[in-house]
Amino acid sequence: MTYQQAGRVAIIKRVAGWIIFLPALVSTLVSLMNFMFTHSEKRPGIDAVLLDFIHVMIDMIRFNTPFLGFFWRNSPVPDFNAGGNIGFWLIYILIFVGLALQASGARMWRQSRHIKEGIEDMLILEQVKGEEGRSRQQLEEKIVVPRHTIFLQIFPLYVLPIVIALAGYFVLSVTGFI
Repeated sequence: MTYQQAGRVAIIKRVAGWIIFLPALVSTLVSLMNFMFTHSEKRPGIDAVLLDFIHVMIDMIRFNTPFLGFFWRNSPVPDFNAGGNIGFWLIYILIFVGLALQASGARMWRQSRHIKEGIEDMLILEQVKGEEGRSRQQLEEKIVVPRHTIFLQIFPLYVLPIVIALAGYFVLSVTGFI
C-alpha cells in the first residue's frame, strides 16, 4: 500500500470509527438510563430520595430528547441481576471497537503525513545530487506502508472496556441498583 492509499484508508477508518462509536455510546447510555429508570421504584430507606431524584431526572431527559426516540424505544435494557444481556454487551463492545478503529486510522494518518514530509525532504536532497538523484516516483516506489489492524490498539480495545465496566458496577452497586 502506498502512503497515498494509507492516507485514504486512514480517513475511512476514522470516519467508520466515529460512525460506530457515537450510536453505540448513545445506545449504551440510554440502555443504562432505562435500567436505572425501571429499577428506581419506591423503596423505604435512606436511598429513597436518591432513587426518586434519579427517576425524575431520567424522565426529564427522556422528555427533552425526542430526537433520541429511536434509541429510547430500541436500546436493550440490561438486567444485571439475571442473564440475557447479550444485546447490551455487544453494543457496549462496539463503543470500544469504534474507538480502536478511530485510533488506528489516526495512527495511519500520522504515519502517512510523516512519510509524505520525509519524501519531500529526501526529494530536496536528491535534487542536490543532480542527474544521479532519484525522482519522486522512484522514492515513492520504495515505500511500503504496513497495514494497521485495530487489534493492536491495546488500551481502547482491551483495557478500557474492563475498567469502565468495573467502575460502572461499583457506581451501580453503591447507588443500590445492583
